[in-house]
Amino acid sequence: MLALERYLTLYRRFAGELGAGAAVEASLEQVAEVLHCSERNAKLILRKLTGKGFIEWKAGRGRGNRSQITFLQDREKLLLDLSRQYAEEGQYNQAFHLLHTFGEGTAANDKFMEWMSGNFGFHKQQGKHADILRLPITKTIITLDPAQCLFSLDAHLIQQIWDRLVMLEEQTGLILPGIAHEWECNENATTWTFHLRKGVFFHDGTELTAQDVVFTVERLRREKMNNSWIVRTVDSVEAVSERIVRFHLYKPNWLFLQYCNNVAMSILPSGLLGHTEERFWKHPIGTGAFQIEEWTQGKLLLGANVHYYQTRPLLDQVEIVYIPKQEAIKANITSWKQLINPQLQEMTDESSLIQLESNNVCTSVLSWNMNKEGPHQSEQFRSAVDQLLDREEMITELGGYRYLPAAGFFPESEPSAINREPISDEELRERIKRLGFDRLPITITSHNGRQEDVYWIQKKCMDYGIQVQIQIEAPEKLHDRLDEADAVFHALVFAEKEASLIESYEQEDNFLRLMMSPALVRWALDRLDNALAYKEPKDRMAAYAQIEQKLRSEYQVLFMVHSRFYTDYHPSFKGVRINSLGWIDFKHIWRV
Repeated sequence: MLALERYLTLYRRFAGELGAGAAVEASLEQVAEVLHCSERNAKLILRKLTGKGFIEWKAGRGRGNRSQITFLQDREKLLLDLSRQYAEEGQYNQAFHLLHTFGEGTAANDKFMEWMSGNFGFHKQQGKHADILRLPITKTIITLDPAQCLFSLDAHLIQQIWDRLVMLEEQTGLILPGIAHEWECNENATTWTFHLRKGVFFHDGTELTAQDVVFTVERLRREKMNNSWIVRTVDSVEAVSERIVRFHLYKPNWLFLQYCNNVAMSILPSGLLGHTEERFWKHPIGTGAFQIEEWTQGKLLLGANVHYYQTRPLLDQVEIVYIPKQEAIKANITSWKQLINPQLQEMTDESSLIQLESNNVCTSVLSWNMNKEGPHQSEQFRSAVDQLLDREEMITELGGYRYLPAAGFFPESEPSAINREPISDEELRERIKRLGFDRLPITITSHNGRQEDVYWIQKKCMDYGIQVQIQIEAPEKLHDRLDEADAVFHALVFAEKEASLIESYEQEDNFLRLMMSPALVRWALDRLDNALAYKEPKDRMAAYAQIEQKLRSEYQVLFMVHSRFYTDYHPSFKGVRINSLGWIDFKHIWRV
């Protein structure tokens, strides 16, 4: 493959538009410069390429006789073959880098993506009778450390690899046994005791004990992690015995079982099995239904945990492949229709697909940065922006999975919460001009998965005279630009509803909290602590509503729209479910 890359490098520099078969002048010095090597090594490389039938090299003899290279192989075909070879070896990033570097002016990229799209979906591995599901993603995996996880993709993958003390049944809201088979608490929910199952093993064969639970919690308490908030009220945790673990809390928490289901409370092996943090997280080990077989840049290969203490996954492997978003859009492989086996696509049309809708929604919001100076510090300014953003119009124009204007975090708070001041379009424009809001530009930041929304907001604001600059960053880089942002457009998914809502306020790197002033954060946390002392959910929800109402009435957060999660799949697939994070759960899928 190295020889092919060198051929393509020389081809790009010397052949140009002449193409294969044409003889071009090139000195040995020029060849060495292009290949970043000495002239001696350049001679060896030219000899190897000649021996492989890639080029003809005619060295110039005497004064005025220039050396010549004749490129014998078609660049597009070689590029396509090499990219496929990289992809088949799981080196997807290398394949896309190759196409990006050498593919300009050819159809190699389009042909490669067409070939790739046929490799997604369900496959049977020849000779092993293994059922494999290969899926594309257009977002990068940031971390698989439960204590550091911020994004839904990472959280979903963590849920495949690790288990928690308990599990939340999404359809009913009931808490079910996980690693713990039984639990109890005292009368004011300050002491919680969990009884652990026997026969729960980490993927390396080590049996899980209460000490692993203690280590997981103490790591969250000891280190400053993104998700350390979840143990903020934990006074101590003790291993009463090998199978019993007990938590002592500073304050009552009737929601503690939901906390124990949170992805941050995924149970790690004590001492990380003797590894350093850096080494362990290169190939982490959990107790979940799937274990990591390979994790490289651009690819995550999960294999079924055949010794899983619950039901063994019906799939043998799941391969997650990163595809650059623009390439995925061009090849039309951004949807969950990739569950369809390519061979079945000729036998069916979209009307025969089954559409599945999740019970959970995604709520998009525009959070104003109350820690930065700017026109947005004026409540009148924030109110004006809220007035000009017509959510119904946004849904109509952008479409997709957007389905309901939002006036709060949850759809069930609608529609009474929407109580905007009645004002005509002419009056609103006049107010913006009179107050000078048309003379002060603002910056809205978001990640590259939300570009359509933020550019729609920019267009509407500028139509009313408010100048808006847009900053788009990759999710992993977005936090580095927040100091420059007047507002952040982001979305919240409430996988565990109450616990996820609390997480949005508690998690120090959550965009909602980062945009709030320190005083407002303290005020909100006090009310959350009070809410957790209520045993009845309706009483807790009333306390959360007070915080939401303050954010809404002061326009510190502009609630935009609710979106649903869907997937389309072929009827031959069974066990397809969308989880609360908007992903399909891998362990239940199988094919007739």
